[in-house]
Amino acid sequence: MGNIRIGKSEVSRELLIFLIISVLLAVVSAVESTSLANRLYEDLDFTVMERSMLETPRELPGLLSVVIIGMLNSLGDIRIAAVANIIGGVGLIFFGLVPNEFSLVLIFLLVYSTGQHIYLPLSSTIAMTFAKGENFGKRLGQIQGLGSFAIIVSSAILYLLYRFIEISYQTVFAFAGGAMILAGVLFFMLGHGQTKVVGEKRFVFRKEYKMYYILAIINGARKQITITFVPWLLIDVYQQPVTTITALFFVVCVINIFFKPWFGGLIDRFGESRALKLEAIVMSAACLGFAFALKLFDFRTALILACICYVMDKLMESASMARATYVRKHSKEASDVARTLTMGQSMDHVVSMLIPLAAGYMWYAGGADGYMYVFLGALVISALNYFVAGKL
Repeated sequence: MGNIRIGKSEVSRELLIFLIISVLLAVVSAVESTSLANRLYEDLDFTVMERSMLETPRELPGLLSVVIIGMLNSLGDIRIAAVANIIGGVGLIFFGLVPNEFSLVLIFLLVYSTGQHIYLPLSSTIAMTFAKGENFGKRLGQIQGLGSFAIIVSSAILYLLYRFIEISYQTVFAFAGGAMILAGVLFFMLGHGQTKVVGEKRFVFRKEYKMYYILAIINGARKQITITFVPWLLIDVYQQPVTTITALFFVVCVINIFFKPWFGGLIDRFGESRALKLEAIVMSAACLGFAFALKLFDFRTALILACICYVMDKLMESASMARATYVRKHSKEASDVARTLTMGQSMDHVVSMLIPLAAGYMWYAGGADGYMYVFLGALVISALNYFVAGKL
């Protein structure tokens, strides 16, 4: 479809459109990461058990994503991505508008989650089609690095809006939903070149991917604890406002501009095993900090340590690239990649649907120290992740 000159460089039209999409979805990521938990806690008065009960059905689309994508297979990855983001954007807009009614919050978070989980395994697959040679990690790192830059701008703007204008959560989520819908519309402009992938099979489940499936299940257990309960720890135990979460997320994104490309290069140079072992080590250290900071230090020092652990936790989301490149390098056909990643996502959600309820009950039943047991559980999972990564 031709190249477009940007300064001294040229990029293909389709890559440019995909980069714009990545920027739009970075805005969505910034809003969700900084504001979702705070809206539930401040606007809707959710308790830790209500937050946990909300997470299990919210993760249901992840479990069913292999079925949903299989049903939509004839559309191809690009059009599936378009539909997914439009659905998710509608759900996000209405999540921002609903009153304090558990059923309504659940319904629209479920709509958003459906779009989000359908797109997740496709995002890496589509990004890797733009790679040159076998440098899949490098290309993923570059695209995600751009996304991190976009999130920096978004989170900085959010911080200023929350701090000085006191913008409503309704407005913020409406804007993010609009960005997600626009991303979906732009996907319809792709698919005329190399990025159009239609799998011959609706579902892919093969024994050569067994290590990926195991890693996906372990990751599902660990990530659900950190995604759900790390923000809740800062909000509930440390009593931090939305501006603190937004500022921390800003810091993460600044580091990620350099960290994601570096981590992608690390994968290409040393392989997925070392990258995933590094993830396990860093996550173990973060879980220890979350669990024991308040027991070992005064409140101010413990808060600083917890914030550092939050940054470490978020940086290690880059390890998802290693799982994606592992599948890509072992796949016989390019069309297998999205279907395999989708199968792994569905398998990890078998675990991640149950973890929030169990962890939420541990937190609730443990009283003031209940959060410690949650993060000690995550520590055990990180150790298991290290062991399995060593088997790759």
